[in-house]
Amino acid sequence: MPDRCAAVVLWLAAASPAVAQTGFTPAGAERQREAEAAVLEAIAPAELEAMSRTLSLRMHVAGGPAQAAVRDTLAAWFHGWGFEPEVATYEVFLPWPTDVSLALTAPDTMAFHLSEEVLAADAAAALPHYPWVNGYSAPGEVEAEVVYVSHGLHEDYARLDSMGIGVEGRVALARYGRSYRGIKARLAAEHGAAALLLYSDPADDGYTQGDVYPEGPFRPWSGVQRGSVMNGTGDPTTPDGPSTAGAPRVTPSESLVGLPAIPVMPISYAVAGEIISRLGNADVPDQGWQGGLPFRYHAGPGPARVRLRVDDDRDGPAGGMKSIYDVTARIEGSQWPDEWIVVGAHIDAWGPGANDNVSGTASVLAAANAIRALADGGHPPRRTIVFAGWDGEEWGLIGSTEWVEEHAAELSRGGVAYINQDGVGGQSFTAAASPSLKPFLREASRAIHAKNGQSLHDVWQGEADSVPRLGDLGGGSDFAPFYNHLGIPSTGHGFGTPGGVYHSAYDTYHHMAEFGDPGFVHHAQTAELTAIMASRLANAEILPYDFAALGREMAALWKPLREAALADSLLGEDHDPLGHALAALEKASSGFAAVRDGYLSGPADPERSRRANGSLRAVERALTREAGLVGRPWYRSLTFAADDRNGYATLGLPGIAEAIRSGSAGRVRVEVDDMADRVGRATGSVAEAEAVLAP
Repeated sequence: MPDRCAAVVLWLAAASPAVAQTGFTPAGAERQREAEAAVLEAIAPAELEAMSRTLSLRMHVAGGPAQAAVRDTLAAWFHGWGFEPEVATYEVFLPWPTDVSLALTAPDTMAFHLSEEVLAADAAAALPHYPWVNGYSAPGEVEAEVVYVSHGLHEDYARLDSMGIGVEGRVALARYGRSYRGIKARLAAEHGAAALLLYSDPADDGYTQGDVYPEGPFRPWSGVQRGSVMNGTGDPTTPDGPSTAGAPRVTPSESLVGLPAIPVMPISYAVAGEIISRLGNADVPDQGWQGGLPFRYHAGPGPARVRLRVDDDRDGPAGGMKSIYDVTARIEGSQWPDEWIVVGAHIDAWGPGANDNVSGTASVLAAANAIRALADGGHPPRRTIVFAGWDGEEWGLIGSTEWVEEHAAELSRGGVAYINQDGVGGQSFTAAASPSLKPFLREASRAIHAKNGQSLHDVWQGEADSVPRLGDLGGGSDFAPFYNHLGIPSTGHGFGTPGGVYHSAYDTYHHMAEFGDPGFVHHAQTAELTAIMASRLANAEILPYDFAALGREMAALWKPLREAALADSLLGEDHDPLGHALAALEKASSGFAAVRDGYLSGPADPERSRRANGSLRAVERALTREAGLVGRPWYRSLTFAADDRNGYATLGLPGIAEAIRSGSAGRVRVEVDDMADRVGRATGSVAEAEAVLAP
């Protein structure tokens, strides 16, 4: 595409003097601008569209036969671009269903057809579908009355209790949304439900939002959202390490990971409507309980009664064990090869997965191809870049977790950053990052040409009508083993669009081309930003972390937590070692930035840079705890974690936050003091880096 490439190069030439590049000397920044121009020229929407079309040709669920084809396709592409790809195979527990059924038994009888409608407009919707069962659902057969529990949250069950309605021995019917589906399964079981049905209400992503697929982007009547209901990360049979050959294993029932105790089945809103319309008893509360189906909702119990059955292969010869495949390819660093930047996306899906996550996979692949070509042209990265396709993410971040656990020693020593790509095809740009990389991500977005002469950052800022907000990383995608487990700074970015095909058979190439990202322009911009970030992290003389931003954000998190602890008499007014420690971190980091900029004003000494960067990498490692969070040992980062009450939401300063929830003053004080000590160590690492670079 010569016209596009020429435009990009001209735009870069005009804009580059105003585009900052933290961590580079003037000479290094000039070399980096030249490298970035070549990388941007190499990435084109047509390339990503072709990848999307190829990778979404089949349902590729982890553990299924299609994943071998995905593995081989990625390996062949990497090899064709000059890489020597590696495939890591892990044997993990992935029980596939063998029999799934659902029927209404009262007040009428009706056997439900558990399959999404085949659409003439989209041939991919006719592909074999994964059955209507949630990943890791317990097997079993249940016949019981139904109770509608709204979103299945703590407060929803409390409201039902106040109405004199219980779910003990009954089938709970819950809407998706407001919490992770695994939390819904756990709460249903804790309240005594015999089984759980989950559905996407049309008020959330169906016809009340707009035209349904194929006329529009939203969920049609037969669309169903699949997904895992495991409350944990990684293979359940190896909670203490990677699922390599000969690894010690526990049985799934013994595992520390939270496997559901009851059958859990996703259904369409067409099926849910048949059930809810036959519920009686009290009207549901108006606040958030009434959905978009065309009748008044009631809570039950009954008279609707269902019989459901879930069988799987966990009792078969293989015990539910399956092979998953991580495909990686690396470019060895020319100067600091033991320092790694990892760029990854998951390669499994619950259907064709054009958005989740063929879009992310294509972004990583396009970035890899562009950077490989640059290296082959005589400009290799100074640090090693690993490009990865993770299998089994949809079941519980399994492939990335097993790989990180296998390579934990190398990553703990030399891990610089992880860049995640998950569901990036859409219209509106979004991003999230660990606090120390948020300024870096904003800065890099200024180098991407978006439209009308504006940078991606300009468009992003215009949509936000303010300084672009970046989200936090708590859980739910493949950054978790890097950031939440090992404390490696991480980012994720892409484009999103409202729609209703998430985890369904309708997440297809046709849907993406029609409604998600027509022309695949945003796929390309995502890949460009991925490549720019990876390249800058790999080539910077001094790593572009901003620990002053980290200190400020942690202080902002600490303020309301401290107020809550004081209000509940869990902490003394005069006890604030953490506040003092965070102020010291911010001050030291601001001082370091000034020294760094002075050091980089002239030629940089590679050995001094190496030593300083080693100290900088140690900063966020200091904010992890080997023993992990209380009751959640896998989560070692004390900066952010997934909220155990929600699953998707992030929980800042989780050790302290969970201690406050426990109501134990002793535990709160221990956590506050421990965090203050760790922040002090982090500040010490910043000071070490400053001493190395000081004149």
